[in-house]
Amino acid sequence: MIPIENIYFLLCYAWNRLEEKDLLNVSTIEVPDLPNLLAKVLLKGIKVLINRGLDKQYIAEQNHYQGIKGRVDFNYSLRKNLFQQGLAMCEFDELSVNILPNQILKTSLQNVVKLPTLDRKLKRDIQSVLYQLTDIDVIEIRNDTFASVQIHRNNQYYLFLLNICELLHQNLSIHEKTGEVKFKDFLRDERQMARLFEEFVRNFYKIEVPEAKVFREDLHWQFTGEQMQFLPKMQTDISIKLPSNRKIIIDAKYYSETLQHFYDVEKIHSRNLYQMFAYLKNQPNQQAEGILLYPTVQKSLSLTYTFEEHQIRVETLNLNQPWMEIKRDLLLILDRKSSELEIRSTENI
Repeated sequence: MIPIENIYFLLCYAWNRLEEKDLLNVSTIEVPDLPNLLAKVLLKGIKVLINRGLDKQYIAEQNHYQGIKGRVDFNYSLRKNLFQQGLAMCEFDELSVNILPNQILKTSLQNVVKLPTLDRKLKRDIQSVLYQLTDIDVIEIRNDTFASVQIHRNNQYYLFLLNICELLHQNLSIHEKTGEVKFKDFLRDERQMARLFEEFVRNFYKIEVPEAKVFREDLHWQFTGEQMQFLPKMQTDISIKLPSNRKIIIDAKYYSETLQHFYDVEKIHSRNLYQMFAYLKNQPNQQAEGILLYPTVQKSLSLTYTFEEHQIRVETLNLNQPWMEIKRDLLLILDRKSSELEIRSTENI
């Protein structure tokens, strides 16, 4: 089981919003589960936004107005005899908080408060904040809604909260007839967790090893032929270039079990190994080390295999330990050289 505190740090790194990790001191509060954590963080973030002042934008309005404001629709006003009533149909821009980012925040908060497992005090606090958002509409959130939000320098603080809203949207299910809300435990969803783990590792090294160049890399097959367009794309999860001229390719993989079983014998996932071998064999005139990195909460591994000048390591990261130890282990994995590996293996793969 991954501790709630560690999940929060994983999200902060994965979303590249490490500065928001102090929004909630998860090490000092009791949070029973992930939905309560996300709801608490979202609530705290919205409170901060309200105190700062919610983002506003000019929205085109069309309404009856006593006097003249903006552009007057003379045809409509004459047809409805508005001028005789001292009114006019006017079109004007109004500065409003009823904009898409705020609508997403309010809708997400209104959805999460319906969870039956949510803490009672937390529900009361959410209802209190929802009362302060009466000028903002509740909308239907779809998968493409988040892509429509424009983030700029003045509203960057929204990004972290919108990430939480998107995570909630992906994992909350609302029954159409009863309105019952359930939260799908995304920690059991290998696809979501694989994406989260990969983004976490990549951004961790970007932030914690600033002297290194950390990026996703498109590699080209070292083949010759006239129909190269049919070859599949080859892109690394994480490529790292260190000032010492070392290059490390990391494939961050997430499985419920670190090793696969073949006739009751534990083996490394063969597909991962083949993929890493392809990365190393197609390096453009540069030697590189390969690391298959798996998260674990039980069994730890540190293995190394060598073929010709290529080296592949299999490493695990224990997520069921204090956060500072996770940070230490990730840095040690990067610093560890082949001559310093604690465990060597010459077994058949």
